[in-house]
This record gives sequence, structure tokens and C-alpha cells, in this order.
Amino acid sequence: MLRVVVICVCFLVIAPYGINAVSDEQKIKIREQLDRAGFECFKDHKITEDDIKKLKANKPATGENVPCFIACVMKKTGVMNDQGVIRKEPVLELAKKVLANDKDIKKLQDYIHSCSHVNEEAVGDGVKGCERAKLAYNCLIENSLE
Repeated sequence: MLRVVVICVCFLVIAPYGINAVSDEQKIKIREQLDRAGFECFKDHKITEDDIKKLKANKPATGENVPCFIACVMKKTGVMNDQGVIRKEPVLELAKKVLANDKDIKKLQDYIHSCSHVNEEAVGDGVKGCERAKLAYNCLIENSLE
């Protein structure tokens, strides 16, 4: 189940814009990388079964460790830097490797940009990044419905 959560965290960004266009081989390679990050993060940031279900369903999870789990996965995959700032470039680079259509890449770029404001939000945990990761995740969930 944790595997699904990690994929949800990172693929939430790509799913609305062409995840079906990704080949099975590409999905396996991406999942392997995300699995490693997720399992490492789960060691330090345990999340509950309820949180796993919510994250799996792309719904906001409220568990105490969820924000830091998400931040950890984002940092290990390069989506968040060591200063706790969300970086859209790694997601776009991944998208360019797996999406063949420029139109889909542009849609994804706009989608990611719609949440770029989270880097300007005041957070209390600074470079730790947990609060900002949670803001970004919630924003992506909200905007994926549009």
C-alpha cells in the first residue's frame, strides 16, 4: 500500500495530463525510484492506514506525520530542495521524458504553475519543508479536479 501512496504523491502532478501515455516500462522505472524514496521516508515518518487510504484516493490526509512524509518524498525525488522550496523543473523534466505531446506538456506546466504560490506562503518549519509540502500537495489535489 505504501507503494501506491508514494506514486500518488509524485504522480498527482502528472496524472491529469497523460499518465496513460506512459509506457508500462517507463511506469516500472519511475515506480522503482519512487518506491525507494517512499520506503526510506516511511522509516522516519510513519503514516497511518487511514492516511494511506486518503493519499491513495488523492484526498487530504491529516495525520501528524503526513506533511513530513510528503516533504521527504519530494526532497528525495528532487521536487523540493534542501531549503524546503518546491521545484517544478524536475517534474517537467520527467514529463518531457514520458509525455510525447507538447500540448500535454504545456497543460502540465500550467497545472504545476497554478500551485507555484506555495513557495511564497509563510510556514513555521522553514527548511524542514513539511508545511510547504502539505500546502503543495493540497493545492495539486484541488487543481487536479478542475
